[in-house]
Amino acid sequence: MEVLVFLARFDLSLDKIKEKIKACGKEIKIREGDGHLEVEGSVDISKLMQLSEVMKVVEVKTSWSELQFKRLKEDALKTVEGKEKVYAIKTKFYSKIPISAKSIYKQINPFLKHESFVPNETDWEKLLYIEFKKENNKVFYRVGYSLREWWEKVQPMNVEFNFTAVLENPSLVEEVSDFLRLCWIFKLPLIIVTQDKLKVESILKKAKEITKGIEYEKFDLKITDQFPKVMLVGFSKNASKNEKDLIDFFNKNNERIYLVFGDDKFGLTQEAREGMSVMFHLTPETKKPLRASHALSYILGLHAASKL
Repeated sequence: MEVLVFLARFDLSLDKIKEKIKACGKEIKIREGDGHLEVEGSVDISKLMQLSEVMKVVEVKTSWSELQFKRLKEDALKTVEGKEKVYAIKTKFYSKIPISAKSIYKQINPFLKHESFVPNETDWEKLLYIEFKKENNKVFYRVGYSLREWWEKVQPMNVEFNFTAVLENPSLVEEVSDFLRLCWIFKLPLIIVTQDKLKVESILKKAKEITKGIEYEKFDLKITDQFPKVMLVGFSKNASKNEKDLIDFFNKNNERIYLVFGDDKFGLTQEAREGMSVMFHLTPETKKPLRASHALSYILGLHAASKL
């Protein structure tokens, strides 16, 4: 058996991880590839996946062969054969060649569809993994596959939040960038309420520059000078209701809830506090409150834990 082992992108010792991999099987040989390790031998993939350094594993099913589309399609069929009928294709090009991933799909998908296999790029059961390289002006390929549990090691808990985050008069770039990151990760719309739109737009521009990986064209983000006429939930160190009351409040309300946070320096304005539907106190601390982004994280954690 030969497998490709893709490692996590954090500080690690290749010598140590190689020893760990060798402990996952017998007669293990390891070569360093381009962005992965190539492991040969009698290897237990389930043990490999338990290593924190390992992110993905692909089992290689063919050796490198000169590219002929007829043969590639036949190798693809042999690789996906089994009880899993829904598949996706992932390509890796090690060299610049006059072939695109899209052209590979157009070659393989009709052939596999004819054999009752169903392509689905999101809800697949088996991943068809195809690598390409160029040597001596010739194109070569090899084919492997990965199961869902090998390719997507991290299985996040699926918690949906019926919340919208509202931030009043932010003045710090870091504060806004923290909210951008949290709202994007947990799929929360974000409303920024301010009377100084130009100032906030300047802060927002800088916050976007330091916040990587967010597709802002898909982000539900608004800047306005008025709070929405909805149920507004605010937070204050002087509020009498605590986290238990907050969880009860969430459980009794099915409509979307707007969580309102003030500036890290000054908190909510007097006008905002008077407009809240209800206010809650967070944490045992009575003097120094959480930063707004920390408070939002805490609330999301409370809500998720209450649903377990």
